[in-house]
Amino acid sequence: MNARSSGTLRGTLLRHLIAWGLVAVLVVGLGPPARAADGTLVLAALQVLERTYVDPIHPVDVLNAAVSALREATSQSQEVLPPIPAGDTEEQADVAFIAEFERAVQAGTISETQLAYAATRTMLASFHDTHTFYLAPAQWAQFRQELTGNPGFSGIGIVITSQADNTGVRWVFVEDVFPGSPAASAGLKRFDRILQVGTTSLRNATSAQASQVIRGPSGSVAELTVQRGEQVLRIPVARAPIQAEPVAVRLIEPGIAYVRLFGFNQGAGRKLSAALEDLSARNPLRSIVLDLRGNPGGLITEAARVGSLFLPPATTLARVTDREHGPGLLRTSGPSPFAGIPMAVLVDRGSASGSEIVVGALKDYHRATIIGDRTAGALGGAVGAALPEGGMSVTVLRISTPLGTQVEGVGIVPDTPVTLTETDMERGADTQLQAALQMLGATGTYGLLDAA
Repeated sequence: MNARSSGTLRGTLLRHLIAWGLVAVLVVGLGPPARAADGTLVLAALQVLERTYVDPIHPVDVLNAAVSALREATSQSQEVLPPIPAGDTEEQADVAFIAEFERAVQAGTISETQLAYAATRTMLASFHDTHTFYLAPAQWAQFRQELTGNPGFSGIGIVITSQADNTGVRWVFVEDVFPGSPAASAGLKRFDRILQVGTTSLRNATSAQASQVIRGPSGSVAELTVQRGEQVLRIPVARAPIQAEPVAVRLIEPGIAYVRLFGFNQGAGRKLSAALEDLSARNPLRSIVLDLRGNPGGLITEAARVGSLFLPPATTLARVTDREHGPGLLRTSGPSPFAGIPMAVLVDRGSASGSEIVVGALKDYHRATIIGDRTAGALGGAVGAALPEGGMSVTVLRISTPLGTQVEGVGIVPDTPVTLTETDMERGADTQLQAALQMLGATGTYGLLDAA
């Protein structure tokens, strides 16, 4: 069975998507993995796009984006790898692409598998859509595991951020330490600056680059050199499979709850509700800080459950549109035990997708004060599809705020803009949290905060 005809997606997929409420992953099989990726990987991805992408697509234009990737990867000219003619039928375009792929392979500058990955990645990136992208096999496996709450990688259990100082040099800081993680056991703290891992300097490293250095085989040791204030510390941390709890809750002072929601993975809403109810049973709550900084999203069902805790039942959380069924509404449901408690919500450029659903609704209804930096602008409903090699995410829903405000590619501007700078982290001051606490009438001063 060829890649173009295998793994048919049922016509009911989008109806089920709205019912199931998946933002990030609905696994659609396309047959067994290939021995080595080739040009049919691109055609398999195109098949998924044609059947599920939220907007109609033009196959020849999409394939020409893949052809441009072939030219770039092999340094070939348009004479050797010309664009597919606009008037070609779909079948002709498929045949033409496979022929061009084979010519690109013959150039011998890159392996067939890596060429297939590059062409698929570039083709999907040409949509300029934050929820449509390619994932190589290892990334695809991690993507699926993390969303379902299973250990997705072997590491030390921290969230990191890369921030530039006033000279433009980027530094990697610990943004959060997962409770119970190897990093917590080793004594890593929030706002520690990680200077190097082993002999590898993290000066000017991005978060993604630093993450790859810090991760490693379970049982191996990450030898971290850390700056904490004026101290330079060497902290060995044993790596292990990371299965972080999505929620951390504590009292900052009597009556003020601090909630850090790391992601909207399976069970996040239930765990958040249970944690807040337990906290309020021991100490009546007068206000809540909901920290969504660095929260990349996850399942739309969990975003709805979280929003339902703070907004009345049957409240519109978001407006959704798919190409088959048109407009629809995502609403809250069930009891709303904390709907009357004053709130501040912390956001930054890492707050995306499910976070933006919750933030957009809370802002539209003036239910909470939003504090921090503009959000990621990455809001859409997507499914994940397994490909012959790796997988892909594809946007199937357009999502806007209850008032119809577009978030994708724009982000949500906070009510109170506060940027957490490199200087702030260096002195251990969470200025965004301080602003939230001040707004909520906290009586204490909170300058140096460990991970929640």
